[in-house]
Amino acid sequence: MGITIHYKGTLDKVEKIEDFVNEITDISKEMGWEYDIINTEPEKNKPAINGIIIKPHEKSESLSLFFDTEGRIQNIASLIFENIDDDGPPIASIKTQYAPLDIHIAIIKLLKYIKSKYISDLYVFDEGDYWKSMDENILREKMEFLASRIELLGDVLDSHSEEFGKTKSVEQLADKIEEVLKKFGFERND
Repeated sequence: MGITIHYKGTLDKVEKIEDFVNEITDISKEMGWEYDIINTEPEKNKPAINGIIIKPHEKSESLSLFFDTEGRIQNIASLIFENIDDDGPPIASIKTQYAPLDIHIAIIKLLKYIKSKYISDLYVFDEGDYWKSMDENILREKMEFLASRIELLGDVLDSHSEEFGKTKSVEQLADKIEEVLKKFGFERND
């Protein structure tokens, strides 16, 4: 739960991966962001992966920009679970909810730059709406609203922890949590 940026795409020219990694490394250094360069050999059921993973802030998730041999952005889950989708690029994501606003903005600006230079088909879905609006106030309002809902959710769950402890199964616990959350206006959106 929290404002997240989702993205997918394929490098315009796979042979430019080294240039891409070098430039994103330079940008990361300039921004003071930690990073790791990824360059693996193919293994059984796993293709070679090249790219960079960036840690823009201690309170945000990492920005994964690594690619398979076809130049498709790969997400960490697909690599861990050996589930690389041959039907198209998987969606990668970075949660920025708990990082400062300027981190979210910097990531969006970086992704826009990457789209303009390296990944013309880059698709970005920004839950903070900054990708489309470039309006800091909209982003701030969304982050503050969600932060207040997360805090309320934590308070509600904490205040009912004794009830939750009396449940006898995972299913009972899930039902009890859902019942309590409905009382406070938290509805499922299946």
